[in-house]
Amino acid sequence: MSALADVQTQKPLVYSNTQASPTLSGMFSRLECKLNKFQSTIQPPKTRVAALTTVDQDIDAAKRLVLSMLTHHNMLVPISILPAEILARIFHVIAFSGQPNSLGWVHITHVCRRWRQIALDDSTLWTHFSTSLRNKDWIAERLSRTRNAPLVIELDASMDEDTVSLFTPHISHTRELYLHNIPRILYSIIMQEISTQEAPALEHLELSGLITLPIKHLAGHSFLNGPLPRLRILCVSQILFPWSFVPRGRLTQLEVTLNEEALTSRPEVSPHDDWNQLIDLLVNCPALEVLHLENCLPATLSGRSGGQKIHLPRLSRLCLRGSSSRVANLLKMLKLSSPTTLRLSCTSNSTAAYNEHVILSILSAHFNDPTPIEFSSFKIIIYPSLISMVASTSLPASPISRDEAGTDIDAELALSLSFLHGRGFDVVNMISTRACEVLPLSKLKFLSICSSISIQPVSWGKVFRHCIEVTAVQVHGYQMNDLLQALSPLHPLGGDNGRGARRRRQPRACTFARTDLPKADVPAVEWSGFH
Repeated sequence: MSALADVQTQKPLVYSNTQASPTLSGMFSRLECKLNKFQSTIQPPKTRVAALTTVDQDIDAAKRLVLSMLTHHNMLVPISILPAEILARIFHVIAFSGQPNSLGWVHITHVCRRWRQIALDDSTLWTHFSTSLRNKDWIAERLSRTRNAPLVIELDASMDEDTVSLFTPHISHTRELYLHNIPRILYSIIMQEISTQEAPALEHLELSGLITLPIKHLAGHSFLNGPLPRLRILCVSQILFPWSFVPRGRLTQLEVTLNEEALTSRPEVSPHDDWNQLIDLLVNCPALEVLHLENCLPATLSGRSGGQKIHLPRLSRLCLRGSSSRVANLLKMLKLSSPTTLRLSCTSNSTAAYNEHVILSILSAHFNDPTPIEFSSFKIIIYPSLISMVASTSLPASPISRDEAGTDIDAELALSLSFLHGRGFDVVNMISTRACEVLPLSKLKFLSICSSISIQPVSWGKVFRHCIEVTAVQVHGYQMNDLLQALSPLHPLGGDNGRGARRRRQPRACTFARTDLPKADVPAVEWSGFH
């Protein structure tokens, strides 16, 4: 029997803070004596082989002893006193603080046996799968460690068919599923597999094709098999599908996006062009909080949709993009609450401004009924083919600033009107003037105007003469002097009879770029006040 084997029959090791264990010291003494005997007796080859085998056995025993000692050491350090639940929480912070799908955090499973066992026992640590995972064996191992816990799966064009097939049996316990930038062929393969799967745990579903041409969804196949009782968020981009495929009832966020609207004018190409299905969808989704429909609105109103009102009491954000007529048709049917923020991007290709006026009238009613809203900040940009407006009840952090990135995120209204066929300056100016008249702007404190129209410019002084509370102005364009004069009305200084001298109330700050003269003669000038 080897020297280390002899040690296994001794009493358990007793560790001391001041000196080495006597049992351990005796073990090493006997081991050294044993090795000396080997060196003196090993001569024939058979004896050497037997001795080598004995030494290998002693090495294995020594390794087991060292591991046992390390285990005892780890059990004595302060962090080992923490309950398993606390350690698991720490592991979650490490795993999900950066890139949850990378392998960087897995090193914690190699620290000690206890840590590894705690990580393996917590199935939620292994539930996130992203496109950064490429190794099929590692994906399969992680899937086995999830033990039917709710999954978060993200796939894209970099995934091959074999990799996708690893996830198919787990769709039934997937909580979030993302298919991004999927080409047409791969999309068909994926949908043929997952459309036969039930997904009772699915809460978030995102599907997107490439930005080039939209993908037409498989005829007769829903996104998934059976009902989706927990689905709250559905985002679909560059994919053509019938509105009837969208689950009813509990959706809180619906986003459908196409890069081009022209395709929706051909029913044989796009199944989106069905007002009845869209109306039925919205009527049966009263819990919607975010509705984003971009270039997918139907072209022609059906007989059923005439005069119908769709009430979405919880809607907090509405984003619509498309032709002015289609946006106006949907807006006329929606009954929105006052807190709903609007993001509208409309394109007009007709010679009349009827639809634009309809949209402005709807906006005026929205911001005045039932609770009137007064905007404190208003920005308008005008080009011969574009009108862009942003209105907010809050002031920008730095009104006079060249850096406006992110300042309009929380604005209650963002409206963009673009014109494809070169509308006349009079029509553009008429719409701009009408917008400023119907919106609640009398309490403005910050006003920003940028206009590149030099022919028949808007009389801004007349439009904003009633805005007597403006304290900060940004203007860039032609004939802006009348605006600055209108924003500085005369007020009595007071006196014995209140009819004494008069002074002008002036905005505290102003950025003024003069372009009412030829650009070659007068450079842009910034003012930090009036002189």
